[in-house]
Amino acid sequence: MAEPVFPYNEFRKGQRELALLVKETVESESILSIRAPTGFGKTSSIIYGLKLANAERVLYLVRTVNELFPVIRELRRFNEPYTLLFSARRNCPLMTVEGRPPSPEDFWDNCRIARLRGICEYYSRVDELDLDEIRRLVLSSSDLPIPLSRRIAEVHGACPFFTFRRLVDSVTFTVATYPYFFRSDIFESILDPFDYKDFVVVIDEAHTLATVHSLLERRLRKSIVERSIEEVEKYIDDNEAYVQELKNLIEAINDLTRDKIKKPRRVDKEAILDRGIDFELIIDAAEAVRERKMEEAVLSGTMLVGRIRSWISKVALWITTLILPESHLFIEPGEEEHELVTMPMDPSVIVKRPLQEAKAVILASGTLPRGDYVSELLGVERPTKYVDTDITFGRFVKLNNIYTIVARDVTTRYRERTPYMFKRLSAYVTLISRALPGLKLFIYPSYEVMRKIVGYLPVSLDLVIETRDTNLDEVEDTIRETPEIGIHAVASGKLVEGVEFVDDEGRNLLHVVTMVGVPYPQPDDYTRTMEEDLTKRISPGRARYYVFDFQTLVRIKQGLGRAIRSPEDKAVYIMLDYRYLRKDLRSELEIPITRVISSMQGLASALAEAKRHIAGYSSSRNDSSAS
Repeated sequence: MAEPVFPYNEFRKGQRELALLVKETVESESILSIRAPTGFGKTSSIIYGLKLANAERVLYLVRTVNELFPVIRELRRFNEPYTLLFSARRNCPLMTVEGRPPSPEDFWDNCRIARLRGICEYYSRVDELDLDEIRRLVLSSSDLPIPLSRRIAEVHGACPFFTFRRLVDSVTFTVATYPYFFRSDIFESILDPFDYKDFVVVIDEAHTLATVHSLLERRLRKSIVERSIEEVEKYIDDNEAYVQELKNLIEAINDLTRDKIKKPRRVDKEAILDRGIDFELIIDAAEAVRERKMEEAVLSGTMLVGRIRSWISKVALWITTLILPESHLFIEPGEEEHELVTMPMDPSVIVKRPLQEAKAVILASGTLPRGDYVSELLGVERPTKYVDTDITFGRFVKLNNIYTIVARDVTTRYRERTPYMFKRLSAYVTLISRALPGLKLFIYPSYEVMRKIVGYLPVSLDLVIETRDTNLDEVEDTIRETPEIGIHAVASGKLVEGVEFVDDEGRNLLHVVTMVGVPYPQPDDYTRTMEEDLTKRISPGRARYYVFDFQTLVRIKQGLGRAIRSPEDKAVYIMLDYRYLRKDLRSELEIPITRVISSMQGLASALAEAKRHIAGYSSSRNDSSAS
């Protein structure tokens, strides 16, 4: 068979060699862990290696919908047919009417019943489609995934999600978000009759598997159970037994949430499990309520089917996670009522079986740790090869392309968070905002710290401040319209990991990143519980490393890495915390420190040097753009 064509004029340093390692991994049915910086070209290398290996069926996993497009873009360059599995709820034509859509769980229950009853005309048309025509449409379309889905619904009158699903049988590459592989219930219901062993699996941003257990996180408030009682009384005729079990659950919640708390607290879930509540009865009631609501919706009009919401279904789903042997129960404080949160805290609970059973596994990230991440943290015992492209093939970015400033007189260390410290940090942020040209990214350990510091900034500064409701598309539009703006974001937030800091031609716009403090995870009952659970499998020192040190390094490196997208990029890193001078952090971050400052005058001098560091580069880029 002829060797596949690489879609670029030449290979970057290490790309062909990495592709051969991917080929070897597929052929030996093992695991390859790849640590490669942003801009190396690991996606094209991996695809090329999979094609060299003649992989029969590939599941290429990304964390978010926004991260689908870089993989799609490379597959199109290879002229490789592919399909997509992401957010069935956002793809659903029945969701286009006005109003707030139901939760993903509500949607899937509605979808399942509608398909079984033959109610959804969009689903019924999927089997009538010409697959060759759909494959050509997907491969040739320049649309992003959501507009492409709408075209399938509008032009062909078919369900986009299940149209994409039907293509899984006839293409090599399926690009999907994490839940379609790591949520066993979703994998088995959507990808049946395939098993894990039928797929070579590529996991992008694989460092996030350390927190993948959050896929099973479920939340419940007393008010939800109270509304569930109202649903049962309305939709189930003989309802006394169901109502009583829900009342018993409310009593248990009252007992657990009686005390006032200021931070999350782990509680013994046996306090609920030992009360003799018939959980199966509540789960049965949830199914009965949804069936009745479905009948009601069908009589009112099919368009309402996808929008059914059920309070008791939230209770039932929370129960299914609570009763898992590996799950824990936490209480989080709220302004009006406490929230009960249940989930496992060991990521191996989610990832071990799929990664153990997959035909072969490729893990890729710019921040995978050295050492035995796969067996230690993920609990997977398979032959594994680790490659750091900087070490194996030569450093991707020259160290003299990076200018690093560390301030030794400021910190966000918890015990030193005073109004004076926040004002001093704010003064530094203001000076950086005014002294350096172009786009600037400021990364904070938490929303709380960010609000404190941003509150002291002059109102004259152009800035975007991340909130939990920030729209990524709007931020990207703002970046292109206001090239001097400052982006204020939270470590591991959606702006740091989800926004493309590039112009319309894909060129990097970001060359200045400021870490305001060190983004250590907050020591609380969540992190303590995760540490305890990991200690059951690995040493206490390694457990603490994965819970605290590894997460911190990932957050820092992910943030700094946004300023480097090619070997030619120059970057300015400004580290506003004396802890960056510690030997352990310096060693792990592997970046040289150019200047250490401890005053506004010192920072001003360093910023003048930093400006010269990137001035020639920026000028040459602008000249190139103009030509």
